Amino acid sequence: MIDLKQMSVLIVDDMENMCKSIRGMLKVLEYGSKFRFAFNGAEAWAVLQKEPIDLAIVDWNMPTMTGVELLARIRDDKTMRDMPVVMVTAEANYEIVAEAAESDIDAYILKPLTVKSLGDKVAEVVEKTNNPPPMAFRLKQARDLEEAGEFEAAVAELNKAIGAAPDSTRPLRELGKVYLKMGDFTEAEKCLTKAAKLNKLDVAAFHALGELYLKQDQIDKASKFFDKAVNISPRHVGRSVQFGKVLIQRGEVRKALNIFDKAISLSDNSMSVQEEVADFCLEEDQNEYAQKNLEFLSQQMPSRQDIVYKLGIANEKQGQYRKALGYFIEAGKRDRDNIDIQLKVAKNYIASGQVLRAEQTLNSIMRKNPDNEHAKELLKQCL
Repeated sequence: MIDLKQMSVLIVDDMENMCKSIRGMLKVLEYGSKFRFAFNGAEAWAVLQKEPIDLAIVDWNMPTMTGVELLARIRDDKTMRDMPVVMVTAEANYEIVAEAAESDIDAYILKPLTVKSLGDKVAEVVEKTNNPPPMAFRLKQARDLEEAGEFEAAVAELNKAIGAAPDSTRPLRELGKVYLKMGDFTEAEKCLTKAAKLNKLDVAAFHALGELYLKQDQIDKASKFFDKAVNISPRHVGRSVQFGKVLIQRGEVRKALNIFDKAISLSDNSMSVQEEVADFCLEEDQNEYAQKNLEFLSQQMPSRQDIVYKLGIANEKQGQYRKALGYFIEAGKRDRDNIDIQLKVAKNYIASGQVLRAEQTLNSIMRKNPDNEHAKELLKQCL
């Protein structure tokens, strides 16, 4: 149980004055006895991992991990996922509403804040946390059962949650997702389709429908629903990347690459997203795009030998053997005992007409590993 007057509160906003203003309002209300500040989502996450917090009041739009991204981490963490979170936002546009529904925000408040609006919302959220309404209680029960692998029992709890709140799409959506995990695509489709019809902004339902059709190799349908989800909530980077991958598989390369570019630009961890996209494109033979991103990553992380090696692969696939050779030689300098890299060097020497150098490299490999069949085959090409 959270004691409204004694609770610990984490206030997260990139403006220090706003943090102090919220703390001042809470003190006027006599809500909370311990206050912590964080000036972006990453700082807030560090605080949450060090000490228990009863309530978080979080700004929606921040650099270095947005409020929604922070909330997603909180909800994915079993030790803190039930902590109440109040989101503060400057405007109530449809994108915020969609993200609020998807990320399980307990409440959101529009700026400018007043003592009354903040006090009413915080009191309401704490009361619901201490005494959850029937639907919320059933949803948590279902979640715990699902995580324990008791899917049938989870389905029963979710049906009770639907009965407790028949106008809410969330129990329907969650039921569909459980059926999806069970492999019951027919029931999953029924639940998710109904949830999407009831709430045109239920982005999680659209995304789950995309996953359902992807599992059934119905790429056109999957693409349709991923597209809807991305249009509702474009800041969800992981969803955009997944949709881009689906489009690549459909052959809609130009649209996919535009989506990848947008996802990278929106991400607060852009290099991680860029590397994921580059690796995927390398596997799918979108080598020019992979090369462009790998070149950027190599500039930013010059010590990464594996990125240099991937650049060699990207150029080799495009027939740019001399350029590929340069990357493989550089990668080999950093990892001199790697036979696979040495074989790549030899192969690209041959492809670029430098047979004597290929032979020297292959003989070096054979001295270390006389039974290397790949080296033997390449030596035949040097004769």
